[in-house]
Parts: sequence; structure tokens; C-alpha cells
Amino acid sequence: MDQYPTAAPLSYTDAPLRQQVLRVLAQHPAGFTPGEIASQLGLTTSLGRLLQVMAQEGLVRRITSEIYAPIARQHV
Repeated sequence: MDQYPTAAPLSYTDAPLRQQVLRVLAQHPAGFTPGEIASQLGLTTSLGRLLQVMAQEGLVRRITSEIYAPIARQHV
């Protein structure tokens, strides 16, 4: 018997997951790979596509093909 439930497919509009990703990136301003972010969140699912969508929406910035970072806040 499998002791781990089957993971549901990721939704690219999953607001709680997006907030968790943003919190992880806020703690690591130099950026993380999708795998590193997933590891920090205890996930085994790839976050690559979610991060691509978030970058296209301006929620995170893509530093390299594999590194994503938080959007720098402008101080006023």
C-alpha cells in the first residue's frame, strides 16, 4: 500500500501556493530554482511552469533560465 497520496495537479491560479512561493523568495532575494522552492515548501511537484506564469504576470523576476527571485520593492 502506498503511504503517500497522489499529488493533485498544480493550478497556476492557486493563490495560497503563490503566496507561499513569494514568501520563500522574499527570504532568499538572490533567487532560487523551482526545485529549491519546492523543497523549501515540502513539495515533490515541479514549480517550473507556475514560476514562468508568475514571471509573465510580473509577480517574480526570472534571473536566469532556472533562477527566480522576488520583485525588488521600490522605496518611496
